[in-house]
Amino acid sequence: MHKSGVVAVWIGLILIVFGLVTGFTLLFLDHDDLSMVFMTAVPFGFLFLFGGLVATQLSPPRR
Repeated sequence: MHKSGVVAVWIGLILIVFGLVTGFTLLFLDHDDLSMVFMTAVPFGFLFLFGGLVATQLSPPRR
């Protein structure tokens, strides 16, 4: 459970960074509709990040 939590944290961080960088870049290039598609990855990234954080805190690491 701990290892899947760590993986979920990394997936969440990647989704957040990818969504913000790509979304704002396209927004500044006046591609408003396409930028919102990529910015929807940010809330999903927060869900993965929060779920992974909870999973890593509630389960002990394997030794």
